[in-house]
Amino acid sequence: MVGNRSAGTSLFDLLARAWTFEEELMQTEFNQADTAVFFRLKSGKLALASNKDSESPKSRTRIEADTGRTTIRQRKNPIPEARVLPLMSNPALPVVRFGEQGFMAVDIDGMPHQITAQGQCIEKPASLLNGKILSLCSSQRGETLAIAGPSSISIHKTPSMHVVAEIDIDRQVDCMAFSTAGNLLAVYGEGTLTLIDATDSATPMRHIQGIDKATQINWDPSGKYLSCTSASQAFWIVDIKSGTVQRVEGYPGQVSVATFSEAGKALVTSGAFRVAGWSTDDLPQNDQPGTPLTTGKAGMVAINTVAAHPLRSLVAVGYPDGLVTITSIGTSQEMMVHKEDGTEVKQLAWSDTGEHLTIGFKSGKAAVVTFPDKLFK
Repeated sequence: MVGNRSAGTSLFDLLARAWTFEEELMQTEFNQADTAVFFRLKSGKLALASNKDSESPKSRTRIEADTGRTTIRQRKNPIPEARVLPLMSNPALPVVRFGEQGFMAVDIDGMPHQITAQGQCIEKPASLLNGKILSLCSSQRGETLAIAGPSSISIHKTPSMHVVAEIDIDRQVDCMAFSTAGNLLAVYGEGTLTLIDATDSATPMRHIQGIDKATQINWDPSGKYLSCTSASQAFWIVDIKSGTVQRVEGYPGQVSVATFSEAGKALVTSGAFRVAGWSTDDLPQNDQPGTPLTTGKAGMVAINTVAAHPLRSLVAVGYPDGLVTITSIGTSQEMMVHKEDGTEVKQLAWSDTGEHLTIGFKSGKAAVVTFPDKLFK
């Protein structure tokens, strides 16, 4: 049991650090080292917050010897402000991890910049570019970076930006994603998904059809499957070995996220009145329904976004009424994290350690919630 010493203080108040910006949050993510978190706003403005917290919930938690009751005291000092960076990023392009500590963003003039965990913005040489940057992505650990131009994709090692490979491509690239292992690069554009061996450019590329206007790609950690989502009420599952594509439709809302949980052995999605999910041992394929996993409780509005915990069989869920919950995959058990009135939850992301959850609201509010280990036990 977790309690607090002040009546009216919520668990969110005790666990979260929050900031308010003037625009909708479009993206938020932690660096690989778990020392910083960025917030990308609708205009392209960027803000950065340190993940080092001198008054972390762990340091404020006490266990009473006689009862075993866990108590978290309130903070004594104000939360440090998030730093707005002197860089206006291209609002059409994501910010990605760059090495263990940093990020990379492309400015409105098309130049890439390394952003350090301390907030320094370092412009990278123009010689690295081959025309306009249309898309970019990095591997999970940030050690490999892919940049797509009008006619080619370059793969770099960070932080040196040494070019590992240059691949010609005959179409515009809309989105890309490295597999969890970093050995494969999935590239989508103009109706075609292409799989590229990121370790050997001499390996023939594989082209897969049947996906319409994908805007995001997510890999199964095992590398057996990937999902593609778009601005529609459906998503696609791709079997990497066979190259077959299964469209999953019939959602009441937009399926903005379809992501995999390694711990839960599941694929979970937004867009339904509860978390829609399937066992990765039996995903929908060949027009067969697969094995669905009933997760969380059904609500009255379609879910905006989800984020699978990196180490536990849990998923964070964000709703258009400002509600954030965490639910156990395959069960109806859920925990309310926060309810922010008058706005929508737009972004959710876990740190690689699973200790921190970052939340972005349409109103411009952002938060990082730090969970004590005992909370999930």
